[in-house]
Amino acid sequence: MIMMQATYFLASIILLLSIVQTSSLTFDPELGKCLSKLATEEISVSYNYLQLSSKFGASNAYPGFSSFFTKLSDEDSSKGHDLVKFIALRKAEHGRLIQEGGIKLRKGLSDTMDISQGLSEARHQNKDLWKQVRDCHELSKDANVQDYLESHLLDHHIEIDKHLADIEHRIDVANPSEKKLIIFMIDEEFLQTYGDRRKDIFS
Repeated sequence: MIMMQATYFLASIILLLSIVQTSSLTFDPELGKCLSKLATEEISVSYNYLQLSSKFGASNAYPGFSSFFTKLSDEDSSKGHDLVKFIALRKAEHGRLIQEGGIKLRKGLSDTMDISQGLSEARHQNKDLWKQVRDCHELSKDANVQDYLESHLLDHHIEIDKHLADIEHRIDVANPSEKKLIIFMIDEEFLQTYGDRRKDIFS
């Protein structure tokens, strides 16, 4: 009985040490900087989506699109914060978890008042993030980091690009006289799917 307890205790210590060692692994400083930039961009993009949500929810009275962009904002905010935690736990040589200069709104969003333009800006910033994920993936020699980027971020941004591209296509292929109707129908679909989330911003 004592021998079994000693064996169990020893096995527990070995397991604990392996967990600590794994969580304490460091990786290349350049990769750390790349991941830090990526985390900053993820969180920045979440605020840019909120900017779009506010514009279309208040100025253009598109509650569905407003809710859709709020959903995208929530997702990227969560991705950014999870990445910050991942960097911190890995004790990466990054200097900063969030890059100096901080969160920035994209210049192209300030004059965006049209749904098509808003979708284009959203897709453009998503592609920039997608590229940043690929850059970090290529820098990494660590299989765990590569797996994290693939499963948590790369697949996510590919899915977002496809979704935004599908919406753009539905609007682009419509006859000019029907575009407003198509946009209204898509807005209603989003409203049914996500509800009116403007209160999350304006309350």
